[in-house]
Amino acid sequence: MHKNCNGFTFVELLVSLSLWSGLIAMLLAHWTIVVIERENKKIEAIANEILYEAMMNEHRVNETVVVRGKRTFLLFVRSNERCVRWEDWLKRTKERCEPLLQ
Repeated sequence: MHKNCNGFTFVELLVSLSLWSGLIAMLLAHWTIVVIERENKKIEAIANEILYEAMMNEHRVNETVVVRGKRTFLLFVRSNERCVRWEDWLKRTKERCEPLLQ
């Protein structure tokens, strides 16, 4: 005798739908983290450019605000170091310093 082969039951459909939904939710959460960190790396690269330009030009002003695109960077001197400070996408304040050449 043949069994009833009409397709999936409603319970099987709900189980598979919930599994796929959970998988998509996890992937989406990880994908947004990757995208945010990628943008933070771009901002960090811009900050490194600003710091490099200031070091090459021997810019000696104590504090300077530099605007690149939509981002604001603070360039300043602290105890024989040239530093740049910025805020990333997660509202964390980041800073990078290099010793001044004598």
